[in-house]
Amino acid sequence: MNRILCIFIFICSFSSMAQNVLKDDVLTYKEYINNIINEHPLAKSAQLKNKAAKAKLLSAKGGFDPTLVSNFDQKRFEGKEYFDIFKNKITIPTPIGINITGGFEDNSGEFLNPENNITGVGLWSAGLEIDVLQGLLINKRRTTLKQAKTYQNIAKQQQLQLLNKLIYNASKAYAEWQQYSSIFQTMIKNRELSRMYLKNTKSSFLNGEKTAIDTLEANVYLQNSDIQVLKYKQLLLEKKLKVENNLWLENKAIGLKENIQPENDIIASENTSIQVDQNLDSIPVIAEKIGKRDLLVLKQKLTREKLKPKLKLKYNQLFGTGKTRELFNPDFDVNDYKWAASLSIPIFYRTERGKYRQSKYKVEEVNYDIAYKKTEITNKITANKQKQIALVQQIKLLEQNIRGYEKLLKAETLKFEFGESSLFLINKRQEKLIESELKLVSTKNKLITNYLNYLLLTNRIIPNN
Repeated sequence: MNRILCIFIFICSFSSMAQNVLKDDVLTYKEYINNIINEHPLAKSAQLKNKAAKAKLLSAKGGFDPTLVSNFDQKRFEGKEYFDIFKNKITIPTPIGINITGGFEDNSGEFLNPENNITGVGLWSAGLEIDVLQGLLINKRRTTLKQAKTYQNIAKQQQLQLLNKLIYNASKAYAEWQQYSSIFQTMIKNRELSRMYLKNTKSSFLNGEKTAIDTLEANVYLQNSDIQVLKYKQLLLEKKLKVENNLWLENKAIGLKENIQPENDIIASENTSIQVDQNLDSIPVIAEKIGKRDLLVLKQKLTREKLKPKLKLKYNQLFGTGKTRELFNPDFDVNDYKWAASLSIPIFYRTERGKYRQSKYKVEEVNYDIAYKKTEITNKITANKQKQIALVQQIKLLEQNIRGYEKLLKAETLKFEFGESSLFLINKRQEKLIESELKLVSTKNKLITNYLNYLLLTNRIIPNN
């Protein structure tokens, strides 16, 4: 079957006229697709999703940026210095619920609050802030970073879906261009036959073997052939314009020269078999849903973490400075410290329990969606495979049918030369032959479209360079 698909994939011409096109006059499928990937505005737009995801990751990493806070509070009234309070604090977050802190304060004044009293020229401190229960291993900043990394994969899958759809539509346009190029060549061949019949009929008329009505009949058939050529020439132009819609260079649409033709075979034989994959997780539409589920799971874990009580501990070692000591050479005494603890416990946890249940149900909903999508894709691939088999069989029968009509046309032509037939019968034979050839072209195009559907479903439509 692979060999047959290789022969028929992306329509081959019925006449040597379509096969003897100069290479320089051919727009290859690879060139066409590479241009779309590199130059098409929608392809460039899809790349912005990755850039947006990187920006989101950068923002999430900002949750671990050190923070420096400075406060200065001063009061003067009726010539008295009430207080000068100057406090600085630096906080360095870590991935777990521990913050490293450091600080310096220099306070003075006649009415200074005793808790702000210092010795010497300033007071240094260094310590830790620890979320002992809620937020120790799972916290918002750590979860946000993991979500941002997961979002990068989601953005990649979304980009692939957009690019795959773009390549799919562009490939269908290219296939239709091939289809009508073959049909047009068939009509050219038909017109050449009609001209030959008219020429032979005129010659026979001059020899007294045919009547004037025979030459009129042959001329009418030639006119009909000319009409068909003009009709399909216009349709071919329309299909070519659809291909041109996808061609861009430096953000400007570009056209094709009039003599440019599509190539005949663009898919290698080893890539034409349709397989029903068991593992569908790498397919972009599934991978995106899995990524969204991972985001929900991370959110669910954070919500579950909030079911724990809040216990926060703070400890700071204090380093005083004497009046005769330097500012950056403070005193150290293990007994100089400051610490605090805060405990918060909701009585019923109804808000937290409600949010946790909501997140749990959302994860289950996405799991059901993933299972359904996998089944749908598997069934579509199976249908693609069955349709492929049927179309290949139809192509075989149509080829046999065409060979039969060619023999009938040849025999009818010989009978006509011996005066035992008529142009009417020859024309009928020729019409049947063309009808079968058009059915063959249409069936081959269906085979192409079916295979493109398979490539789109399985994330294989972007060709490997």
